[in-house]
Amino acid sequence: MMITTDEQKAIHHYVLLTIARKALEKDLERLKALPLKLQPSYLTLTTTVLDQLSKELGVIKRYMKQNELQVHPGKNDGTFSHYNYFCRGYEGQNHYLNVNLKNQVTEYITNCFANGVK
Repeated sequence: MMITTDEQKAIHHYVLLTIARKALEKDLERLKALPLKLQPSYLTLTTTVLDQLSKELGVIKRYMKQNELQVHPGKNDGTFSHYNYFCRGYEGQNHYLNVNLKNQVTEYITNCFANGVK
């Protein structure tokens, strides 16, 4: 049995959110080390966006658990990132162009900062 369109969307969203969270966590650590005049504001904004992202990721993880869906990062050859998924006994692999992933994550994070917290 193939996975559904909703499950495919959940896999993609999970991949994007985990990359976005990792990038923001690294940026937060860098911000803490920088001597910025408005550092508390930047830290608060970044932490707030990270909290929002974590909530969205929690929703996706619950959906994945309910639907017996697991996603594991595979190899990254510099051009493509590979993710293995397992769903109700079915196995598959998604391949993402790294440039495309970066653009989608950048767009997501930019929207989070621009639109504020929901």
